[in-house]
This record gives sequence, C-alpha cells and structure tokens, in this order.
Amino acid sequence: MSAARPVYIDRIGHVSTLGLSALDAAESLLAGRKTLSERKLLNETWPWFALPFAEESWIDRTRRALGLLATELATGYPPNSFDDLPFFIGSSAHGTGELEVTDLALADLSYNDIIILDREIRHAFGNKTTPWMFSTACTSGLGALEAAVTLIAQGEIDEALVLGVEFGCNTILAGFASLGLLARMEEANGLILGEACAGLRLSAKPGSGWRIGACRLCIDGYSPTLPTPDGRVIADNIAAALCDARLTAHDIDLVKPHRSGLSAIDEAENAALDLVFGSGRPPEISIKRQIGHTLGACGPAELTALLALLDTPAWRLPHRVLFNFVGFGGSTAALITERCPGALA
Repeated sequence: MSAARPVYIDRIGHVSTLGLSALDAAESLLAGRKTLSERKLLNETWPWFALPFAEESWIDRTRRALGLLATELATGYPPNSFDDLPFFIGSSAHGTGELEVTDLALADLSYNDIIILDREIRHAFGNKTTPWMFSTACTSGLGALEAAVTLIAQGEIDEALVLGVEFGCNTILAGFASLGLLARMEEANGLILGEACAGLRLSAKPGSGWRIGACRLCIDGYSPTLPTPDGRVIADNIAAALCDARLTAHDIDLVKPHRSGLSAIDEAENAALDLVFGSGRPPEISIKRQIGHTLGACGPAELTALLALLDTPAWRLPHRVLFNFVGFGGSTAALITERCPGALA
C-alpha cells in the first residue's frame, strides 16, 4: 500500500484485560499491571487473559464489550455518526462462542459465526452498511486496517472504522491445545490467549495526532504454522513498509514486535529485525505478557493500547513506530505509524 493521500487516526477505542478504555490500557501498561486468570476446558486449566466482566455468557460479554467500545469511539461525534460509516472487521473466531452454546452448534460455522458477530456489531454501533470481514489468523485486524487505509488513501472513501474483535471460545482454545501450542504456566514457552475488542476511526483529515505511514501484508509459505526460520520473508515485508512510508530503518524510533511466546516464531522475527536494523536496532516494547495473545484482534488491540501509552507524558519521545505481526497460515503484517508535526505543541 503506497498512500496517494495521508490517512490519519482520528480516534481510538480499547477494551481488554488492561482496561475498559484506551486510557485505562495505557495506565495499566505504565504501571506494569496485568490480570492473568484461568480458563478450564476438558478437565484442563490454562492461563488466560479475560475481559474483566462479571457476565459469563458469550453473548452478554460480547454485547457489553462492544457497547463500551462504541461509546468510546463515538465520543466527540454527533449522534448516529456510525450509521453510514464504512466498517472493516477482523476476527479469528467471529461468533463461534455463541454457536457453542446454542442449537446452531451443528450448523455451518463458516457462515453462521460471521452473521452473529455482524449482528452484534450492527446493534452496538447502529451501523447500516455491509461490513468488510477479514479472518487471516493473527493478522485479521491488520487485514481490515490495510483495506480501509488503501481505500481512504486512494480517495474511494473519506473515513472508516476498523475493529479487531476476539471473544473467548472453547473451539479456538481446544485447537491450539491440540497442537501443543498453549503455555501451561505464565513464563513457559507457548501462547497465552486473551480477549479484546479495539477500534480505530480513520480519516483523510488530521485527527488525534497520528497518521498511518504504511501498512503491508504478505504471505510466508514456509509452513502452515511457522515463518521461514531465517526471518527473510518478515524482513522483506518490513522493508516494503519502510519503502511505502518513504523511511529508512534508521528513522524508526520504536519497534513493537509480535513476540507471541512461541520460540520458533520469536526467533524468526528476531532474525528479521536483525536483517532490517543490523546493530542499530531501536528500543522495543512488547505487551502480550500483559494483554495476552488476542489473535485476530491483536493488531487493533496492541496498536490502540500503545498509541494511548505514547500520548502520555512519559512516552512522548517516539515519533515513528513499527508494529510487526506474524500470524499462522503464513500471514505477516508490518504497520508504521507517525506522529503528525506539531501534535505535541
């Protein structure tokens, strides 16, 4: 994606174990807070980063989270501002959590789970458009973002709302458990999954003080689950994003790596960052140990939490940030954000 016109982040919203708003998430990151709970499945217990809700059913938790997110993203806008806004949604599980506890459980998951999530998002946001839905494992939210950014950059639309949503479901947990990829304790090698929903309102007009410099996605065909071990595909994708943003590696002030907790993925990503930055690697910040791996939501969830953090007085030095994501199925994403000139004046 090479932008024909700038694409700005107008507003952000965030709901996760870190907090019920982007500001709450930033404060938790600053304080080093994390709330790790447990999820039980088939007589086993797994570490889990759950949304801090008393509601137990999937539908009630989903509705509460989406309601909070819609309220945060609507702040400062007139009523009904979501009615005709183009929506771009990324998720790995969609509405599978609801299917697990209804008589639809034996129905076609690839169809009905999408309908459930679409229905709940329309209800929460009052949106009347047909959403763009993306499901590419851990890069689902970034796929949604890239599509929205491209359409705004090319003048097809002037604004959009991008959501990454992932609410707990046993199907996803069981799938990772069957592959032996889940951590059994906090510091062990493996994934610790979590729930989150987050969103970004994008615009062709300046807004919050940040713009999207570039967003690049690619496919690494080395393995169904792991990237090329030497990191060259990841490195090439980051290099392409830098080219799109008209930057060099030396222009990047901060890196947010994927850091899933799986050693094979983390080692390949580390090799890629060495290829891109050499001995001049910028500082890094990774937050999955505080938020969990939120799968299809991790792009918007980690992006909104960190942008809120970077707008606090203690973190205002970084101006250009590289966000890197490495998903199953070979999906890889690199996103560059830039602080707008004068944004801190």
